[in-house]
Amino acid sequence: GEIVINMNLSKKTLFAFAFVAGSSNAQPPEMGNIHEHRQDRNEWGSNLIELHGSGTTNPSKCYWLLMSQIMDEAKEPLRMTYRAVGSSTGIKEFSEPNPLLRNDFGSGDIPISRSIYESLNAEVSSANETAVAHFPIVMGAVSFFHSIPGMKNNENPLNLTSCQLAKIFKREIIYWDNAEIKADNPNLNLPHESYPIKVAHRVKGSSSTSAISKYLHETCPGEWPLSMVGSTVSWEKDTMSCEGSAGMTSCIRDVEGAIGYIDAGHGHDEGLIEVAVKNKDGNYLTSLQAGPNGIGQAALQALDLGILPSSSFDDYSDVHLLNMPGSNTWPLVGMSYVYVRMNVKEEHHNPHKEALLKFFVESLYDRDVIGQCSVYGFVPVPSRVRDIALAGLQKLRVGHGPTFKREVDTMPNGQAPYVVSKKRRNFYEVQSGDIASDLEDTYLQLKDLYEEVGISDTGYVQLSAEDKAMLEAAFGLGVCSLILWGLTFVFFLMRKCGMM
Repeated sequence: GEIVINMNLSKKTLFAFAFVAGSSNAQPPEMGNIHEHRQDRNEWGSNLIELHGSGTTNPSKCYWLLMSQIMDEAKEPLRMTYRAVGSSTGIKEFSEPNPLLRNDFGSGDIPISRSIYESLNAEVSSANETAVAHFPIVMGAVSFFHSIPGMKNNENPLNLTSCQLAKIFKREIIYWDNAEIKADNPNLNLPHESYPIKVAHRVKGSSSTSAISKYLHETCPGEWPLSMVGSTVSWEKDTMSCEGSAGMTSCIRDVEGAIGYIDAGHGHDEGLIEVAVKNKDGNYLTSLQAGPNGIGQAALQALDLGILPSSSFDDYSDVHLLNMPGSNTWPLVGMSYVYVRMNVKEEHHNPHKEALLKFFVESLYDRDVIGQCSVYGFVPVPSRVRDIALAGLQKLRVGHGPTFKREVDTMPNGQAPYVVSKKRRNFYEVQSGDIASDLEDTYLQLKDLYEEVGISDTGYVQLSAEDKAMLEAAFGLGVCSLILWGLTFVFFLMRKCGMM
């Protein structure tokens, strides 16, 4: 007479429902309003301004969001896209010799390699010039998560050193009550003795695998040799292979006693339990405890140590933000870059595209603009790193095209050409925002209700047969609501396309 349901919902999930329910742009933002933009192309002809980038998947939602907003808020017809194909592909398409196959900008979670950097610079006639600029945009923590029953985030977290982590992932430590682990976690309560550790790892090439393997080698080379560093690693046969962030989440959450690694924002959003790692100063902390300041400190320490260059046009190939000093510095930090060719004028021969490219990259350093991406777990780069990037942007060689401006508060000549105005809104953006606000209220009410009902830490609750009947009725009403939304969306599309 009882059923078990998973009640572990996140704000991001609820906001996603709001976007789908309230917007005709149900596909990714880069594809939004494609009918309108095709009409603009026919009406405006060559006046359509296009910009196309490709690269890492990590900040792709951030790019899609900001591109969608720029297209909606601009007076001129714009077409902006970003292909989330991975850092390596983004670099390959950025350095592609054939201009027809080259992206307008690339993006990656890794710097461009020294060999590619030097080959691109070899194309420049002057020895005092460089061809490539790196613009650090956002930072994010990578972390380890586990599923030992009964533990919570920030309440007596599991403490592990990098050498203990190395032994665990090499399968030299196979039980959670190992003497080394118990010595650093005397109050660790386990279901039984010899409680097995289940190791989860990513398959295929992964920037998170690259980050944790470099970190383990950097901090414990005796246990994690250089041969085990890279985006792919030869794992032991008794470990779990998990595809993508979603697969890693399932591997950790669905298997008791598991441990794995994932970008911290994704792990926290999914309610996973984080390991407290010992940083370079010898302090145990989680990325939640380190917070945005602890993540940002990694970049500032790298800048002070000369690891992070002081110019956008220098060689970034050796940059890493691993195991940086500082009492509250998070030791596993990744950084996402935008790659731009310095001589934009010669690259594109299109002053309008060059102006749009510069405006887009500048927007990524606008605190209000890039701050919207915090919902995806990203931290903007610190002010000192931002200042270096903005100085580099001013040195980009662009043609004598227009200058895009941004209107937040009403300004004189706001109706002038090339003004991207917050005063221009998309009706469905407004509608989805209203729905998201309502859903946030619902989320908070549900959270209070969960506490009253006494839902367990794992997010599961036992329901009686009577509760089951009420729940099925509620699900039925929810399905009807979704169907009505779908019919409304189809009706609007048909009218918009002239089919009715």
